[in-house]
Amino acid sequence: MDYLRGVRLQLLDFLVNLMYRLLVILLSTVLTAGCGNLKTSDFLSRTGDALSKIGQRAPAANLDQKIKPLFDQPYIDPLTEYLQRYAGDPARSAQLEQVRRERERRCAAVAQRYNTDGISETGLALYRRGYSFSCPQDVAAYEARLKAMQPAPKLARQPVSEPMNDDRDVHDDEAQKVAVSHQMNDCYLLTRIRNFSGALKACSGPADDGVVGAQSSMAQIQNALGNHESAYRWALKAAPESGQAAYLLGEMYAQGLGVAQDKNTAAKWFRTAVGFGHAAAESALDNLVSATAGANVN
Repeated sequence: MDYLRGVRLQLLDFLVNLMYRLLVILLSTVLTAGCGNLKTSDFLSRTGDALSKIGQRAPAANLDQKIKPLFDQPYIDPLTEYLQRYAGDPARSAQLEQVRRERERRCAAVAQRYNTDGISETGLALYRRGYSFSCPQDVAAYEARLKAMQPAPKLARQPVSEPMNDDRDVHDDEAQKVAVSHQMNDCYLLTRIRNFSGALKACSGPADDGVVGAQSSMAQIQNALGNHESAYRWALKAAPESGQAAYLLGEMYAQGLGVAQDKNTAAKWFRTAVGFGHAAAESALDNLVSATAGANVN
């Protein structure tokens, strides 16, 4: 019995080893055949493609991932802070343009809401408190509309001895002032809601006549349309008397839009805008000086 049991164990061990070897041979054959069907060049090419994709950022539709958090949050001031912080950084020109357009879109939406709700002193106070930093031109347009709605002071009665023609001239002059006021109101409002075709019609006449506010609006319109050289010309005319135009010139020089990039001149116009009390100019100046100092150190 012991002899038979020993024979059976040896036979079982032999069969197990045989099956193991057959399995190894079979697997080797399959792997060799599979690799033979894949050319070395194809294998390396696919491997290279896979490796090249490691660390790549997933594309986002019309939006850089670096600024996506700014677009995801609902406030306007972070957009303005980003524009001021990187105003002198040419490597971020694409991101700056996207952020600027988004800020303009949000400011326009706010302007439309405030102007739809009715013009009032209370509305102006709230508008100033909430949006003077990021949308100063919108606030100015709202204030201009409010002033235009207020009744004009009554003219003093002319003495009977004065010729009637003088009285008619006074009324004609007053009517002309009212017409210009309404046209400027349309100029400001249409510019802020980005109705550029209407804004160009409303602003061009007063701008040609030397009205500084209209010239500043023309600069903003042309800049938004990408006509930077025209924007530069209008801003240069208005900047000595307009904080908004001076600020726009600072941005254009800082980024090289419509003019050769010149950070010293950009700083000059930012300082001019600060002198007019422009809400964003001081921060833009500080960021530009810091960026320039950092670049010089590097």
